[in-house]
Amino acid sequence: MRANAGFFTRRFTTMRWTILTPRGTLHWDGDTLQEGPPATRDDAPSGDPVEALWRGYYASIFNPARLKIGAMLKEMPRKYWKNMPEAALIPGLIAGAQAREAQMVKAGEQDFGERPKSLKAVSDALLACRRCEIGCNGTRSVMGEGPRAASLMIVGEQPGDIEETQGRPFVGPAGQLLRTHLKTAGIVEDRAYVTNAVKHFKFVAQGKRRLHQNPTAGEIDMCRWWLDAERALVQPRVVLALGASAARSLLGKTVSVQKVRGEPHLLEDGSELWITTHPSYLLRLQDHGRAEEEAKFSKDLSRVSARVRELTAQE
Repeated sequence: MRANAGFFTRRFTTMRWTILTPRGTLHWDGDTLQEGPPATRDDAPSGDPVEALWRGYYASIFNPARLKIGAMLKEMPRKYWKNMPEAALIPGLIAGAQAREAQMVKAGEQDFGERPKSLKAVSDALLACRRCEIGCNGTRSVMGEGPRAASLMIVGEQPGDIEETQGRPFVGPAGQLLRTHLKTAGIVEDRAYVTNAVKHFKFVAQGKRRLHQNPTAGEIDMCRWWLDAERALVQPRVVLALGASAARSLLGKTVSVQKVRGEPHLLEDGSELWITTHPSYLLRLQDHGRAEEEAKFSKDLSRVSARVRELTAQE
C-alpha cells in the first residue's frame, strides 16, 4: 500500500480519495497523505452515486474499432475485473464489439449519389470533395493511377507530404521502397493500379513541416465511397492492402495486420484481398528489426505476384 501511494497522489492529485484495505488505509485530502488503521468492508460506502455515472460514461466511450483485449488484460488481469465498477459491462461490450463496429461503418458510409462513370470523372469529382475535415484542410486530393483494367490494385493509407505536393500516389520514400519490392517480387509496376484509402493528406503543422497524422476510422469509412468507385471501374482480380487503414477501407472493419497477412480474403465483388504492412512501417523500424520485417513484406508480395499470375493465366 505504501509502495504504491505515490502513484495515486501523482495520478489523482486534484481529487480527494481514500483507500481502504484490511491492513491499513490511506487518505488524501488534496494536500496531505495520511495513513490510518485497518478497515473492514463495512467502512466502505454502501453505494457510490458516481459509479452509475462512470458506468454510463465508460460504455459511451467504449470504442469497438480499437478493442484490444490483450492490452486490456496486460493492464488489468481478468481476475481483478470484479473490483472495477465497469467490470459487469465489459463482457457485453466485448461481445457486441463487432456489431457496434458494423454500425459505426454503416454510419460513416454515405450515399453521395451515382458514382462517376470513368476514372477521369472520379478524379474531377475528388478535386471538389469537402465531405470531411481532411478534405477541408487546404490540401488537394490525390487520385489513384494505373491502367483502367489492372489485374492488381494496391491500396495504401493516404497521400503523404510529397504525394500531395506532386499530386501522385506513392512517390515519396515509402513509395520508392514499395517499388523496389514490387520489382523484386516480379510485379510490373505499370500494370498495377495504385491508390489510397483516404484521398487527402491529413497532417499537423510543425513550423514549415507537415507531419503525417493517421486518419480516423470515421474518415476512412467516409472516403470508402471513392475507393469503391475506383474498384468498380478497374475491377481488379486481386487487391493488396498496405496497412490497417487500407484493410479497413476494404473490409469495413479493423483487423490486425500481423494476424491476417499472407492469406487471401474474398471480397463481395469476387476479388481477392491480400493484406500486408505499409512500407512506411518498415521505414520507421530500427535496423535490428527492419531486415526481418522486410523479409516478411517481400514474401507477402511474392505470394500476391504468384496469385495474380495464376488468375491471369485462367482468363
